[in-house]
Amino acid sequence: MHSVVSSNISKVGYDEESQRLDVVFNTGKVYSYEKVPKYIYTGRFEAESPGAFFRKMVIKSGYKFKQK
Repeated sequence: MHSVVSSNISKVGYDEESQRLDVVFNTGKVYSYEKVPKYIYTGRFEAESPGAFFRKMVIKSGYKFKQK
């Protein structure tokens, strides 16, 4: 997991083998998103706003997820 500077997200992790993206929100809730391409995970490093990037690329794209 890598810490990010965001008003909504505190950490992000990625498992390349399973293509699982784990996101820890500042609320403490943790979500795992399935079958997320690696470019989405690496793109958050380049985003000016990790939260906005996450909403645009993950939530709006409709990846299946589970709350942990």
